Amino acid sequence: MVIIKRGSDTELVDIEWCWKPLLPFGKISMIAGSGGDGKTTLILTVAAMLSNGMAPPALERGHLLPSQPCEPINIFYLTNEDEVADSSLKRFKRAGGDDSRFFYSGELQKHMTLEEEDLKYVINKTKCRLIIIDPIQAFLPDGVQLTNQTKMRRVTTMLSNVAKDTGVAIVLVGHLNKNESSKIINKVGGTADLVASTRSVLLVEMSNRHRDIRWVKAIKSNFDESDFTPIRLILDDERKLSFAEFEENDEESDDSDITDEDPRPVTKIERAMQILEVALSDGPVSVSAIHDLMEDEGIGDKTAQRAKTRIGAAQDYIDGTAVWKLE
Repeated sequence: MVIIKRGSDTELVDIEWCWKPLLPFGKISMIAGSGGDGKTTLILTVAAMLSNGMAPPALERGHLLPSQPCEPINIFYLTNEDEVADSSLKRFKRAGGDDSRFFYSGELQKHMTLEEEDLKYVINKTKCRLIIIDPIQAFLPDGVQLTNQTKMRRVTTMLSNVAKDTGVAIVLVGHLNKNESSKIINKVGGTADLVASTRSVLLVEMSNRHRDIRWVKAIKSNFDESDFTPIRLILDDERKLSFAEFEENDEESDDSDITDEDPRPVTKIERAMQILEVALSDGPVSVSAIHDLMEDEGIGDKTAQRAKTRIGAAQDYIDGTAVWKLE
């Protein structure tokens, strides 16, 4: 029987955030990146903060807000490392985590797989609100491979149901593959179903210029609060990670914009913001016209999108034409 529901009879639900607006509770998310770029360090730092009752800095309209107190949570970490004590737990504690709230698979480490019964048992026993699976391929049930779309669909559906039923945030850690596609989302390891089932996909990358700087940004997000502005991650000498706002100067600058009055280069996103503020000051402008303006300045679509977010502009439709306008 087909079940039909009416929107007016459905109560809307707000997202509860593990890390706003990047990692939601009650959903599956993924953190992807190349080996050594800091995927595990990032999620363990986030987990450490949450274990101490501090939410990671929220991202809002391109700006990073100060950390806010939250209810401390327990974490369950599923890893295929041989010795958690000298690796992941050490990193968790280095980030200031409360190790009494850190649980891992113990003697089942080499045997536990992603089965609904086992996951719900873990959630019940540890009272965790965050499960980290690092890496996901190490814990797939027998006979299941990341590239097997049909079998992976059963796994992702099960994970989605467990997250929804328990309100737990499930974060998968994955690698990039060698897909030659120009779209970075297609380079996230696994099947299309794996990416489709996740509600947020974060990419961690090492800076081209500084080995102690990483970037994390959403490359997929299904939420109204979505923000695709990168966050700057800084590793200190002790390998502790801190969060800072994205600085375009570190990755992109245009030396031709340097003047005697202002020796600092005008970054591409600042130039994009200037263009948008002028263009939208008289009212809505078509997206195609904005694209032409940006193209003339050598500014890409992603930078234009971030600039739109930062100045508080929004997309709308007028007579079927997509426009940007100031809210």
